[in-house]
Amino acid sequence: MALPTYPPTSPSPSPYQKTLERGQLNYFFTNQQTTQTQTAVSGYGNSLGAPANINVFAIPPSKAVEGGAQDFVVQIDCYGTTAGAGPNATVAILGSLDGVQFYTLATQAVTTQGTLISLAKAVTPGIKVRFLTAAVTAYSGVGGTTDSLTAGVFA
Repeated sequence: MALPTYPPTSPSPSPYQKTLERGQLNYFFTNQQTTQTQTAVSGYGNSLGAPANINVFAIPPSKAVEGGAQDFVVQIDCYGTTAGAGPNATVAILGSLDGVQFYTLATQAVTTQGTLISLAKAVTPGIKVRFLTAAVTAYSGVGGTTDSLTAGVFA
């Protein structure tokens, strides 16, 4: 196998690639009931690509160069049909500088309650990314109409 080529080739245009809209909740996924794995990155010998069929948000340049840490808030909503029933899942927040290979910035376990995560607090201070996405990395819920996960980011 040959060594990787830099800069990497950007992924083909996709309806899942979007620009992060400031002042609103931007959904990575809604009513998710399974795990998502990161996709293989051609020519790099790894599986660090964005998960399939999950929104990837490009951070606008005006937000990317602001002086402080990028204070994004991720909201994870858990749905369960009965009290105490929920998806019992782990969500990974993934970041990238090139939009090709995504690295785990933070993980959050959720059971029957949702949560809010401040990435400025959860990630090493000073890290700034150009692309954000998320993936469910563990899910022990029942699925169907019983439970699900929704996650989004607010900037």
